[in-house]
Amino acid sequence: MSKSENGFACEAQGGDFTATAYQNSKGDRWVTVEGTCACNTEDFELALELAAPPTVAVPEELHLNLVEHAPDGIVPTVITKTPVKGEFPIDGKVERVLIRNRNITVPIIKE
Repeated sequence: MSKSENGFACEAQGGDFTATAYQNSKGDRWVTVEGTCACNTEDFELALELAAPPTVAVPEELHLNLVEHAPDGIVPTVITKTPVKGEFPIDGKVERVLIRNRNITVPIIKE
């Protein structure tokens, strides 16, 4: 399976992601981050995971990484749109999501 020159098998663009904040029934603030990537084969699984805290704290940003899980076995090489979604608790200061390993910043909108 080939990877692109940036080392990833799935291409991600900032315009392909949204981040929507909401409050749950307990009054806690959460953000739902959703996106679609173009993977170079079928059956990729994508996940958004919390990134290690930055060296200098940025209270306005939630830092995530986009993680690729390649399919097992032989799969045809065909560009496939692959969705990814994650939900994370945030405080009232967070205004944007930074997908750190892809250098993508997504402003948080309110539901």
